Amino acid sequence: MGNYGTRPFLLFVLLQLLLRRACFSVNAADTLSKGQSLSMMNTDIISSQSGNFELGFFKRGIPSKIYLGIWCKRFRQRILWVANRENHLSDPSTSRLEISDDGNLVLLEASSKKPFWSTNLQNLPSNSTEAALLDDGNFVLRDRSDLSTIFWESFDHPTDTSLPGVKLGIDKAGKLPKQLISWKNSEDPSPGLFSYRLDPNGSSKYILEWNRSQVYWSSGVWNGKSFGNFPEIRTNDIFNSSFVSNENETYFNYSVYNSSLMTLFFINYTGQIQQFAWLSFVVLPLIPVWTRPESLSDVYALCGPFGIYRDNTSNPCDCPLGFEPFSDIETRLNDWSGGCLRKRPLQCENRNAKKDWFLKISSMKLPVNSKAYLAMSARRCELACMNNCSCTAYAHNSSGCMIWKGALLKLQRASDGGEAGQDIYLRLSADEQHISTKGNKWKLRVIVAVPVTGTGLISLILCLSVCFSSKKKLERRGEEAASVNDLMLFDLNTETHAIVDPTNTKDNDTKRGKKDVELPLFSYESVSAATDNFSTANKLGEGGFGPVYKVCMFHSAK
Repeated sequence: MGNYGTRPFLLFVLLQLLLRRACFSVNAADTLSKGQSLSMMNTDIISSQSGNFELGFFKRGIPSKIYLGIWCKRFRQRILWVANRENHLSDPSTSRLEISDDGNLVLLEASSKKPFWSTNLQNLPSNSTEAALLDDGNFVLRDRSDLSTIFWESFDHPTDTSLPGVKLGIDKAGKLPKQLISWKNSEDPSPGLFSYRLDPNGSSKYILEWNRSQVYWSSGVWNGKSFGNFPEIRTNDIFNSSFVSNENETYFNYSVYNSSLMTLFFINYTGQIQQFAWLSFVVLPLIPVWTRPESLSDVYALCGPFGIYRDNTSNPCDCPLGFEPFSDIETRLNDWSGGCLRKRPLQCENRNAKKDWFLKISSMKLPVNSKAYLAMSARRCELACMNNCSCTAYAHNSSGCMIWKGALLKLQRASDGGEAGQDIYLRLSADEQHISTKGNKWKLRVIVAVPVTGTGLISLILCLSVCFSSKKKLERRGEEAASVNDLMLFDLNTETHAIVDPTNTKDNDTKRGKKDVELPLFSYESVSAATDNFSTANKLGEGGFGPVYKVCMFHSAK
């Protein structure tokens, strides 16, 4: 029985030995030839002859995902290039890199018949190709019989990092842009929202973009020695910089005179481009030499839709009241590309629901892409937004009314407040109105404080009496009237017949004025809210007609 039990095991071991001999792996070499494989299971790497760079498999993310990449041996966590950034592997036991029968580099896994990544070249000399990691960090597929003949190189396909020798620009013949695209976050090398590339409009400047569309920083044009906003990148005793433009290509390139000096620059997942430099023989931490833009506040939409930038580099973003992060996992990694989501949906289009309301956020730099309306009062500005279900926020200042539709981008707190900071009113669901008294900066202003005796007392009592007896009448007037006659938003300085939807015509204004000629009608809910549920703290006195309360309102006018 024992002999029969060991036979399958011995056959398995023999088969493994034969397979290893037929297709052996590389533990540490600078080349990969046909018939060899780079295996994650064996922790194989390809190392440059200088020992400064290594290529191999690494893991990132939760749960772990497998990638093939290049890193500095000194700083293994600083990944310089990723082959399969858009198509990760999952099986560490079968993930491998090899040269296929047609001479291409292929990244394989047993569970898939198709390669996860390939150099995908045509008409290669299939029997004479080899891969090598050069001393400058360039991973190449070349002709083994003529090492100067390079068929493919990683320097032509940078990810988020540029090393000396990388030509960032445009290959006019192949029309291939050589650009840097950030990681999504610190644990996800898939393409993020930020990119660094040559200006596609033909100038000699480089630009930083958000979402491949919105430019938020420029290097300035090349003046023959350096870029206007990039004085650090210029020819000197350390660097040799050049900008080349001809009929075949346009690019910027730089190199270092001293091979002991290591340098790189890359675009990080927070949208800044940085340069790092270190000496290969000195053990020091990796710190940036310069950063552009210098402040995170200048990065476009860093905090995503409805996210607020709060000027804190360790945790720069936050959500306004009534919102929550799009993803807790991603925000813990400082990936705010998803921004913030509403905790409760707006009810504007539901005519049977309670009205939405506006949360005042003070000392803000106003977001981008507003629609301006000049010579409009604060009250009419508020109503213009309230009566448009696509309006998500409004602001009013001496210049007039500004309205935002859709998601708000580039919300920032003003660093110095004062004149730089403005108030913005963010639309929230009525279900979120309880937060109006918890930590926000709405200003409470007493709008009714009449003498306890005399004609003022009688007038106020009559007004409140009409409110209670007319609740059902107000509801029948519909959502539009309800939006006007909310006691907490009512402006006593405006005549009743003038407080209407800004889109109404003059005839409609006249008709409404004739219909509401005397006292305005308020809902019971708005009176209750304005008096803090008839709190004794708001009670002014009591007379023959009952108690009298002071009323507080949220008022949007300055």
